[in-house]
Amino acid sequence: MKSNFLFIWADSGLSTKSNHVNAPYHFIHLGEVVDYITKKLKQKIDILDIEAEQTEFQDIITKIIQNQYEAIAFYTNTENLQNTIKLQEYIKEILPNCKTIAYGEMPIYLPKFFKKTQFNAIVARECDQEVAIYDFFMYSIDQKKEEDMRGVLLIKDKQLVQCKKGELIEANEWGFTNISDVPVEEYFKMEKKKQVVLTIARGCPFNCPYCNAVLYYGKKERRRPVEDIIKYINSSDYKYYKFFAPDFTLNEEKAAELCNAILNNPKRIKWSCTTRPDLLENEDLIKVMAKSGCYKIAIGIESIEKHDLESINKRYNQEVIIKGIQLLKKYNIQYKALVMFGVPNQTKENIKYTLDFLNKYDVNIRPTAYTPFYEMNHNMNTEQIAKYDKRTYYEGIPKLSYADFLKLIYDTNNYKNILK
Repeated sequence: MKSNFLFIWADSGLSTKSNHVNAPYHFIHLGEVVDYITKKLKQKIDILDIEAEQTEFQDIITKIIQNQYEAIAFYTNTENLQNTIKLQEYIKEILPNCKTIAYGEMPIYLPKFFKKTQFNAIVARECDQEVAIYDFFMYSIDQKKEEDMRGVLLIKDKQLVQCKKGELIEANEWGFTNISDVPVEEYFKMEKKKQVVLTIARGCPFNCPYCNAVLYYGKKERRRPVEDIIKYINSSDYKYYKFFAPDFTLNEEKAAELCNAILNNPKRIKWSCTTRPDLLENEDLIKVMAKSGCYKIAIGIESIEKHDLESINKRYNQEVIIKGIQLLKKYNIQYKALVMFGVPNQTKENIKYTLDFLNKYDVNIRPTAYTPFYEMNHNMNTEQIAKYDKRTYYEGIPKLSYADFLKLIYDTNNYKNILK
């Protein structure tokens, strides 16, 4: 049966193309969103994940021509904005009556930027994306009135027109990635393991300046029902999972409930998650996490140096980090330190101090560039916006060249030679 609707994830830029940092988001912002809308519409929705599948331009355009879609949703982030805009322009030439909506990082960071594009609409801040896109799709086939669309900003005469206020839906309504609908083998190649990514929670109370969790989902945390998670795990053939949440251990009671449910489930799995260093103090919770199959936790420490942490409004101290490392080692859980290079007023010496400290405790380190998304503005062009790439963004660090900065990002194990 022909689909009226299409989701597109355009190719990213060179430095972030198909890498493991972006890989989980294909499950979250594509797989889970499409599943929700598919169930609501009760019809098939096509997916064109160009970044994952490296689809040829000819095949993209052929698919567009053959299917004559009523509406298309484009996932749009910093890295793929240029390609998204260009592709959307080609599609508008071919299907001028097709309605297009942008969702993802760029609409929530720079909504006014889209006034100068050919998009018909964008998804507003603090609205679950699937709600707005579903309403927009219904609008495109004349089954919903313009003024009734939740969380949709229409673009009319180069102005943004607010429809109804966006909604944050209950966690039991969230979709699950249907493995048969997405190019899952390509996702596994990006992740470098056969790992299924599954949203556990949305929302975060901390509102860090370099993070988009609050803009996406609000400050109040919502958690997916445990029984739904177990049912999905049992429906899958895979053993490895990434439990996606801004702070998995924020709600200790709910985290423990999930771990106990996994322990009581016949299927054995391995899983990882993400949290903050100041949310790793409950040994009973860490113990049950380890027993249930948790083998790795990514911890957003960003830096060890006091002044670095103060500049990004982080208030924990070194002792908290040390205790967390020791606690995870006690239960054989890998501590993966997420660090940032280039935070405001950071020095070359501060970076070395952080890396020396972490290497002393023999933890895994995953660096990214500090990207002040709040500095972007709607008057920038796509090339200027593309510079806000979390693998390459650089504003300058005294006595550290851009070449050495890139070496630190991509060859962190060799940091002592780089920082000589």
